[in-house]
Amino acid sequence: MKKIIAAAVAAAFVAPAFAADVTVSGDVEYRYISAEDGASFDSGDQDVTVKGSEELSNGWVVTASLELDGAEDSLNSDSSLTIDMGVATLTVGDANDIAQRMVDEKSDKAEHGGRSGEAALAATASIDHTLSLSMSPADGLMVAVSKSTSVDDADATVIDTTSYAVQYTMMGATVAYSSTEVEGQDEDVTGLHFAYATGPISIGYDSLSNVANVADDDATNLGLAYSYGAGNLYVETGETKDDSAGTDVKTTAMGVSYKIGALNTFLELNTIKTTATADDDQTIVGVEYAF
Repeated sequence: MKKIIAAAVAAAFVAPAFAADVTVSGDVEYRYISAEDGASFDSGDQDVTVKGSEELSNGWVVTASLELDGAEDSLNSDSSLTIDMGVATLTVGDANDIAQRMVDEKSDKAEHGGRSGEAALAATASIDHTLSLSMSPADGLMVAVSKSTSVDDADATVIDTTSYAVQYTMMGATVAYSSTEVEGQDEDVTGLHFAYATGPISIGYDSLSNVANVADDDATNLGLAYSYGAGNLYVETGETKDDSAGTDVKTTAMGVSYKIGALNTFLELNTIKTTATADDDQTIVGVEYAF
């Protein structure tokens, strides 16, 4: 009898672990970059994500995500908890995006290069935890709001970041507006985003004002990709203006990718032109495996 009772108690603790659908995914990427100042190997994504998802008795779907992000000499862990209530989705955690990042990067077509390299938010706003709520009140419409906290490395004060986004999709076209306010910064980062896809062709455009929460520091980026079946032909070009310093950074990336199953390879030419330093021309060869 004691054995039967012990087995029943053990089953009560073990059974819930199998109630959720658990998935494991990740990717590993490496790049060889040949530039004017020399050549180097560079690690890209090195991530492993474990997700557990379960539908509750009221129809809501709850998902827990645990992410391990690898770098050259470190390993970071992030997590998030998502509750999908149908018309609204609530997410909390440090692996959660602010509202603006839910709609930006429409122009991100290049495998590695492209874009100006500028951070959209101020350096003090290295987000720690985010609570976000996204809703779809009508077909094709998405509205999102998020509240985040971070700690200023300079004086250890807590900084609040509030972000909003609205996006509408119809007949292959998507248009979005985003805004992010960082406590202690005078300017909000605002963005206009556009994307369109038809057949094998996709195009995206992003325009950001007050980059890094600095007035009149603006960035634009345009990306175009053509899918030929086994991969993409792509070009991406962008510019970031630093008004106070009087400098511009222009980037142009063009390349081709080729996939065999989950293995992706690419060859890319990336040019960085800046008024502050010498131009940098890069040839990038990369390989990535996702599982």
